[in-house]
Amino acid sequence: MGQEIRSQTDQSGAVERLDVRPSRTTDAPVLTRHDEMRSRHWRFWVGLFELSSGLLTCLVTVTNAATGIGHLRNMAESGVESPAEWIAYVFAVTLGFGVVSIAGMVIGIWNLATLKRTARSPLIAAVVVSAASIVLTMVFIDGPLFDPVKIGWAALHAVVSLWTVAILRLKKVPVR
Repeated sequence: MGQEIRSQTDQSGAVERLDVRPSRTTDAPVLTRHDEMRSRHWRFWVGLFELSSGLLTCLVTVTNAATGIGHLRNMAESGVESPAEWIAYVFAVTLGFGVVSIAGMVIGIWNLATLKRTARSPLIAAVVVSAASIVLTMVFIDGPLFDPVKIGWAALHAVVSLWTVAILRLKKVPVR
């Protein structure tokens, strides 16, 4: 069977050149040079912020989980029965913040890895994680609603969301 294929190729007189590749034609629109540079710059900062906020959220989550576990141990040693609702609340909040922090780190790395591309997926994921972080922060962090730390963290994530939407809205021009 291998000889049949070889003999057919030899008879056709076709010359196989491995150094010549067919040109890649793309009719898809691309960003202008200026918008491409802006996209790279903003994607870098979005990725860096998502990565660092994910790391910070992970650190705070681990610290708070350790504090909660210590509080449960103290209650058990003193003979006070801890309410199941409180345990479920602490578990749910720790799980929620843990998932958002890991997602933030992964999406930050993903945005940094796609600096030279125009992929929309990592940017949309960054908006979703920022929105989830805003909701978790405003709802589940103790303290008054207008606590400066809560407002500042929510404002930072809102700015990242606006940056991301601005990147997504960059106009593409058709290739000529």
